[in-house]
Amino acid sequence: MERLAIMGGTFDPIHIGHLRMTYAVQKQLAFDKVVFLPAYIPPHKQTRTDCASWEDRLAMVRLAVQHYEDFVVSCVEFDRGGISYTFDTVNYLQELWPDAEIYLIIGEDSLTQLYTWHKIHELLRMVYFVAAERPGYEGEVGVERLIRTCGSWVTDKIIHAEIPETAISSTEIRKRLREGKPIRGMVPPEVERYVYEHGLYRPGKEG
Repeated sequence: MERLAIMGGTFDPIHIGHLRMTYAVQKQLAFDKVVFLPAYIPPHKQTRTDCASWEDRLAMVRLAVQHYEDFVVSCVEFDRGGISYTFDTVNYLQELWPDAEIYLIIGEDSLTQLYTWHKIHELLRMVYFVAAERPGYEGEVGVERLIRTCGSWVTDKIIHAEIPETAISSTEIRKRLREGKPIRGMVPPEVERYVYEHGLYRPGKEG
């Protein structure tokens, strides 16, 4: 059975931290393939007005992963349209890869809010979650919330992974660009070039 890892996110923009985390998880757990899945309309970020367009975010992800042999990019959430609920996306992916065992990679910051996700009870029965350690977050808190919400069986569906510490965030990158500060070393060179060539995240620039 193929072991398929899904790395979802807004990727606004994708940065070195995303890549280091995913690479470390892939090496630890030996997935056959890692699919980067940019969200079309993230349900928790619908009120933001400073997003890059989905075309730009998808293009940046493709540029960022091109040198990684086991990384691929899917535009399935763009093709489906609407709000990008993980439950609906996983259902679709299971139709595409019916024989695959699916793992969803998330940060520990997301693990603490996992119990609030759309149809989380059903989702946990369908996939495994790989929680990548993040500084300042306690994964145990998220697991305890899931247990209270769904039951003790969920502990078998959560896998913890150690990753290199990388203090980079998309929020900080956008802030630096609005302030005219450099972002070299925070994103892959191809992504940095794309950001400047397309004038993304400039003052007054909306996606």
